[in-house]
Amino acid sequence: MTRSARGTVENPGHNVFAKAALNRKILDAGWRQFASMVLAKAEEAGRAVVFVKAQYSSQTCAECGYVAPENRRSRASLVCGHCGHSDHADVNAAKIILQRAELPPAGSGAELSDCVDPRSELSRARTPVAQRVA
Repeated sequence: MTRSARGTVENPGHNVFAKAALNRKILDAGWRQFASMVLAKAEEAGRAVVFVKAQYSSQTCAECGYVAPENRRSRASLVCGHCGHSDHADVNAAKIILQRAELPPAGSGAELSDCVDPRSELSRARTPVAQRVA
């Protein structure tokens, strides 16, 4: 999201100053602090939070899992080059993110939302005081 808009010498970027201002605002937002607040509120409410990497979700087919940039025919539509499935790009990406949220971690240790693992930020063994200290 914060990629530079400068471009190259041959092909200079457009609205570089506006993009730079937007980048500063995005980077200043404090995303980790926001995630910590969401985790704290979820724990108070007894809810689980699952962090999902959204990488390539707009290029992945929700039906067969085929990933290719060519699947995005336009900004609003996705047509799979493998199975032919077509859907609105945002709806398809939401389905992919939901599928990823329902999958168990792939042997990489505890997820931030694992309520059983004591290393997790949402573990029942950790109190709000322990979360602030840890």
